[in-house]
Amino acid sequence: MLTIKYLHRSTPIICSCRTKQLFTKQIYFQSTIASTADKNEKKEVRSEFPLLDTKFNQYQIAYRYRRSMELLRGYLVYRLFSINFLVNNQVKIAEWGERILGARLFRSLLKLTAFGHFVGGETSQEIKPVIKSLQKYGVKPILDYSVESDDTDKSSSSSSSSSDHNDSVHDFATSKFIECIKTSYDVCGPNSTIAVKLTALIRPVVLKKFNILLKSIENRSLLPPLFELINQEPNNTEKTVETFRQSIKSYFEKYQNKISTSIILTNDEFAEIYHFLIRLNQIAQACVEHKISIMVDAEQTYFQTAINYFANELQRYYNKNNDAFIYGTYQCYLKETLASVKHDLSHAEHHNYTFAAKLVRGAYMEQERRLAQEYGYEDRINTDFEATSKMYRACLDEVFKRFNKRHTDQVRVMVASHNEDTIRYAIQKMKDFNLSHDSSLVSFASLYGMSDYVAFALANSGYNTYKYLPYGPMESLQPYLFRRAQENRAMFEKSNKDRHLHFQALKDRIFNLKM
Repeated sequence: MLTIKYLHRSTPIICSCRTKQLFTKQIYFQSTIASTADKNEKKEVRSEFPLLDTKFNQYQIAYRYRRSMELLRGYLVYRLFSINFLVNNQVKIAEWGERILGARLFRSLLKLTAFGHFVGGETSQEIKPVIKSLQKYGVKPILDYSVESDDTDKSSSSSSSSSDHNDSVHDFATSKFIECIKTSYDVCGPNSTIAVKLTALIRPVVLKKFNILLKSIENRSLLPPLFELINQEPNNTEKTVETFRQSIKSYFEKYQNKISTSIILTNDEFAEIYHFLIRLNQIAQACVEHKISIMVDAEQTYFQTAINYFANELQRYYNKNNDAFIYGTYQCYLKETLASVKHDLSHAEHHNYTFAAKLVRGAYMEQERRLAQEYGYEDRINTDFEATSKMYRACLDEVFKRFNKRHTDQVRVMVASHNEDTIRYAIQKMKDFNLSHDSSLVSFASLYGMSDYVAFALANSGYNTYKYLPYGPMESLQPYLFRRAQENRAMFEKSNKDRHLHFQALKDRIFNLKM
C-alpha cells in the first residue's frame, strides 16, 4: 500500500532532494534550500511544498476555508451574477427590495448573499475570524475599510460653508484607517497590508479641481516635496499652506503661455488640501510605526492624476532604505498606463526611493466610457480585453527590467489579477529572472470571494498571495458590490469555472469526500 505524507511548506525538515508525483493532477513536492542562523551557526534547512498546477483546477485546496453553507451561497451568488437582467438593474432592484422588505430585512438578505460572499464584515471585530481562516492556508489579507466618495455625491461636494461637517467626516475616515492598521497589526502582525481610498479623506470636488490643475503642470518636480514640507513644519499650518500655494502660483506665472486651464484654487481649498495631506501623513506614520504597508487604491480618471501624484510623494518620503510602506496602483485598462509606469519608475530611481506598484485591470470602465460619450472627449479606456491584457504584460515587463537595474528590494510589484493567463505570465517572468516562489519582490492578489482556485493554489505552492478583504458599513459597501458585478460581467457570463468548482467542492462535502 502506498502511503503519501503531506508536508506543509512551513514545516522545516532535513531531507535529501527529491521529486514525487501525486495522483494524476501534476502536483509535485519540491525541495528548496534556505539558510538560517542559530547561535551564530548557519544550517541548511530544506522545506517542501507542492509545485503549482497552472491549470488551477485544485478546488480541494481552494475552498478548505469555506464552510458548506458558504459554498452553497457562493454557488448561488455566482449564478445570480451571471443573469444580465439582474446586473443591469441591480440599483433599481435594491431600491425596490428595500421598500418591499423593509430596510432591516433587506440588509439581512444582502448579508446572507452577496455581502456575505464578497465582504469580510461590517466591523474590525467581525473580520477577525475571516482573517484567521485565510491565514490558516497561507493567504494574507489586505484589509480594506471600503469608504469612498465621488463628485456625484452631493453631500461630499457641498460648499465650504459646511466645512466643519466635512472635516468631521474625513477625520472619522482617518481614524478608521488607523484602526484598520492596528487591527492588521494585532491579528496579522507586522509586514501586513491595508488599502486606502483617498476620496474618503477630502471632498471629491476639491480633489477633482486639483487633478485638473496638476494635469496642466508638465514638470511637477518643480513643486515642493509635500511630506518633507509637512513634517518640517508640523505645527505651522499657515506657513505650510502659503509655501504650497506660492509654489503653484509661481509655476503658473512662469509657464502661463503653456497652460490652458482656467482652474483656480481658493485659499480655503488650498487649506483643505493641506488638511487632507495631514490626514494622509497621519495614516502613513501609523503604518511606519506598526510596520504595515499601504495600498493607495486607484479611482476614477478625473481623480487619478492627483491620486498618483500623492502616492508618489508618499513613496518619496516613506519608501527609504529599501522599505516599501507605500504602494501605488496602476489601472492597465487605461491607454496611458505604460507611460505612467515608466515615468514613475524613473522618478523613483532618480530620487532613490523604493518603487512599489500594484497592477490591476481597472474597476470603473463602464462609468468612464459613459462619461467620455456624454461629454464628447476621447475614451481613455483600451479598445478591448486583449489590448488591456497586452498593456498589463507591458507594464509587468517594464517593472521586471528594473529588478536588475536597481539595488535589491528597491522595486516591488503586486500582480492583482483574476486572469489565469496573466498569473501564468507573471510566474514565467519570475522564472526568467530567477526569483524564488516566496520572493518579496513579487506578490499576487485577488478580491475576497473571487478566484479562490487561483489564490489558494498560489499560496499552497509558496507564492506571496493576498486577498483584498473589504469591510465597513453596508450602505457604504453597496456601490462596491454593484461595481464588482458590473465590471466582472463578462467573467460571470462567459466563465462558469468559479461556480462549477464551488459546486464540486459542495458535492464533495455532501458525500463526505476528503478535501
